[in-house]
Amino acid sequence: MHFNQDTKLKDVLEANPKTAEVLQEMGMQCLGCPSSANESLEGAARMHNFDVQALLDKLNQTEFGEMSAQTAAGAQPRGAVLQRDKTTFAIAPHIPGGITDPSTLRKIADVAEKYSAACIKATSSQRLAIVGLKKEDVEKAWQDLGMNPGHAVGLCVRSVKFCPGTTFCKRGMQDSVALGYELDKRYHGMELPSKFKIGVSGCPNKCTDSATIDLGIMGTSKGFHIYVGGNGGVKPRLGNLLVEHVHPCEVLGIVDRVIEFYKQNATGQERIGRTLDRVGIDALKEYSFKDRPLAECSDQALN
Repeated sequence: MHFNQDTKLKDVLEANPKTAEVLQEMGMQCLGCPSSANESLEGAARMHNFDVQALLDKLNQTEFGEMSAQTAAGAQPRGAVLQRDKTTFAIAPHIPGGITDPSTLRKIADVAEKYSAACIKATSSQRLAIVGLKKEDVEKAWQDLGMNPGHAVGLCVRSVKFCPGTTFCKRGMQDSVALGYELDKRYHGMELPSKFKIGVSGCPNKCTDSATIDLGIMGTSKGFHIYVGGNGGVKPRLGNLLVEHVHPCEVLGIVDRVIEFYKQNATGQERIGRTLDRVGIDALKEYSFKDRPLAECSDQALN
C-alpha cells in the first residue's frame, strides 16, 4: 500500500504495523488514541509541526513488519488521555449525568490514592477524572474500579449530559433525568464521523448547554425543543433549532433520525454543525419528519 497525505493513521498502522516506530520517532506519542486513529497524515503532520512530505517518504520506505514490543509499550493506554507532561495520563470513569452514590465516590478516591494520582477533577461532562496516573498503572486502575474504559475520547458520542430536571430541581419542567439515562444507554460510545456531545436540560435555563452542543434538548412547559449543530472550540457555533415543543415520547425517534442523517451526510471528521452548514438545516428537517412515523418510547423511560 502506498501512503499519501489523505491516508488515515489507522490505515497506515493496519497496513504496516512497523510504521509505528517511524511515527513515534517523529514525535507522535499518541498512538492508540481513538482521536488520532482517524486523522489523516496531512492533519497529523500539521498538528505536530513537521513536513508531510518527509513523513510520507519515511512511511513509504519503511520495511514491512510487526510493531516491536518497545514501540507497543509506548502506545497510549486504552481509555486514557495523555497529559501536558507527556508522561502521565488521565482516566474518566463514566458517571451518567454525574449522578452516583457514595460507594462509587469512595472507590474513585481509593483508586486515585492507591496510584498517587495528582488530583481528581470534576469535568464539564459530568465525570470525575483521575489525573496524573503513570502509564503502567492505567489498566490496573480500570481493573480496581471494576469499570470498562469510558468514551471520553474518540470519534463517538462522548457524553450525554443532563440536569436534575423534575427529579430534583424546583425549576424543572420536564424529566431530563429519565430522558438522559435513556439517551446515554442508547448512544454513549456510538462511533460517528466525529466527536459528538448531547445535552438535556429540563427547563429553558439550558444548564447543560443545549444550544451550544452537537445535539441539545431543552424542556419547556409543553414538551422539548431540540437543537442541532452547536459546538465550542476554535470556531464556536450556535445550534439550529430543529423543532419546538415535542412530546417526550417523540424525542427518541427524532434523535434516531438526526444520528442517521449525520452518518449519511458527514464527510471526513466533520462535526454535525459543519455538515448542516454545507447541506442546510432544511435537509435535516425533511429527513427527520417527512412521511416518517415517530418511534414510541416506553412508559418507563419517559412518562
